[in-house]
Amino acid sequence: MVLDEDGDPLPYASVYVRNNPISGTMTDLNGRYILDVDSTSALSDEVVFSFIGYRTEEFPIATIISDSNFVVTLVEQPIMLEGATVKAKISRKESTKLKREALEKFVNQMAKDFPDRTAQYPIFSMYNGSQDARQLIHHEVVGTISEYPIDNKYGGDSVALVVKSVKEFTTEEAKIAYDKFNEITDDRLNSKKNKKKKVKLSYTKRDLDAQALRMHRFLWGGPTGSFIDMLNTNKPAKWDYTLIGDDAVLTYTEKENYMGIVKGELQLHFYIDPVTFQINKIAQSLSGELHIPFGYKLKDDELEFINALQFGHDTLDRYRVRHAYVDVLRNVLFRRTPDGNVVVREKNLEVCGDLIDTKKKKLTYSAEAKAIVSGAPKVIKKD
Repeated sequence: MVLDEDGDPLPYASVYVRNNPISGTMTDLNGRYILDVDSTSALSDEVVFSFIGYRTEEFPIATIISDSNFVVTLVEQPIMLEGATVKAKISRKESTKLKREALEKFVNQMAKDFPDRTAQYPIFSMYNGSQDARQLIHHEVVGTISEYPIDNKYGGDSVALVVKSVKEFTTEEAKIAYDKFNEITDDRLNSKKNKKKKVKLSYTKRDLDAQALRMHRFLWGGPTGSFIDMLNTNKPAKWDYTLIGDDAVLTYTEKENYMGIVKGELQLHFYIDPVTFQINKIAQSLSGELHIPFGYKLKDDELEFINALQFGHDTLDRYRVRHAYVDVLRNVLFRRTPDGNVVVREKNLEVCGDLIDTKKKKLTYSAEAKAIVSGAPKVIKKD
């Protein structure tokens, strides 16, 4: 069975064999699970225990089979960004020099670690979606993520998700919330000419499934090496260089303000080895606000920014949104393979926001997602 730190059962935790996640299962309300494996061929494999917001644990199948009372305890590890603290006070001139040197070495190292290449990752991805404190969906995907060079033959789409299997789970409370949500008919969503027709606009199961798949895709983002292409490394003022434990941290800050209608702040924290400048982790924080005047049509660059906040134009129209406040946190963890390639180990994401309509009614939504690389990545260098 699977427990939390307090010794209480942890329901709906994911349990799967690392190299065969399609056959995975989940714990029941009492934290118990049954997982069928071919013990003759899988004794050298591992079982992965995972739940969003908790640290993932792995144990050899042989160890679990040998103990009839095997219990796993998952430790809470919420998605968050660590605070950066400067190790020593230095002058502004010295700080600027350090940043320039660190940026140059970091960019050169990124070019070595992430050249134009194709990389394929077998993944096990989870998504939880909630609205107004009610969980609506828990969604799991087993598949493969492929990262292509930007100038690839696939028409410019540099990341592809191939889904092998999909599982969807809901608690009884979530089913009730989902049913009530589907019964909602809100006149705010209908034009005057349609009010007499009582047009019903609400989410269907297909809508929620499509939303979940978009979140899985959004969780991965673009090719890792493209991060550096989006950043302005020629302006040290946008960067900070600090030390946290054994890591050096380069922090990039970018602010956007489109006439007060759309505004936000992006921060990217690159955790790197202070000697080799190889990357260990990227922590991204994106906060945005939206204030749409009556009759205003959002421009392309404004729409592009709000898409990064994980709600699109259809959401704006559906809820007659006038104001929105959204926060996005994303972490990317890396490891180095025996042949020297730097590859993704895990990505996790947390989104929360408030939407306010023309009648000042508020809708609160949140989502958490986590993608674990479930097998050996395949890296293909570009010729």
